[in-house]
Amino acid sequence: MPWTGYTLNDFLLFAPETYQRLFIRYHEAIWPLQIPVVIAMLVIPWLILRRGGVEPRMMRIALPILAVVWVWIGTDFLYQRYGEINWAAVWPAAGFMLQGVLLLATAFAEPEQPASVRVPPAARDAGLLVMSAAVILLPLAAPLSGRPWLSAELVGVTPDATALFTLGLLALKPLRLRLLLLPVPLLWCLFSTLTQIAMDWPDAWILPALAAAAVAATLLPREKVAGR
Repeated sequence: MPWTGYTLNDFLLFAPETYQRLFIRYHEAIWPLQIPVVIAMLVIPWLILRRGGVEPRMMRIALPILAVVWVWIGTDFLYQRYGEINWAAVWPAAGFMLQGVLLLATAFAEPEQPASVRVPPAARDAGLLVMSAAVILLPLAAPLSGRPWLSAELVGVTPDATALFTLGLLALKPLRLRLLLLPVPLLWCLFSTLTQIAMDWPDAWILPALAAAAVAATLLPREKVAGR
């Protein structure tokens, strides 16, 4: 068969039902760890935005928290569990572990934000919107699309929601090292979107749309504050 005769479905290594059962078994295995992890994720935007504007120093607290969950998802979910149904999962698993290292390194290696640089309001609002969607919209996408509740994505627990949440957070970072943290979550969103399209999920557009909004906000130039 010529390459033009293939579709994304032909490259899928598992049935959609198998993918859903993967999430269900994962949620059942780690329960009730989801509760404190999601609460920790909710604390991050509060820390950064608690005074109305972006507090760059709070990034030194937020990024290590994210680093831990990226490494955890990479090892426990992607490598040990997803790898059972998809031999190629070893590559995104390595990417998630790398992202954890980069987040931790950036938290302590990045210099203090100059007083003359700030995050533009448009980037701040878009980042907060994407983070909120990762926390609220993605978990609802599964049941609203006819999939079981236990197959839902949760921030800090599963890959899609965590990658999207991270992209939203990067829109709030003032300095250039934020660009170093873009590739891995962006590549995962692309990989996951293609997987969802192959499984004919009606909500496959949500992840790429929100990821694109977060990336656009992250790429906005940072503002120079006059007189500082």
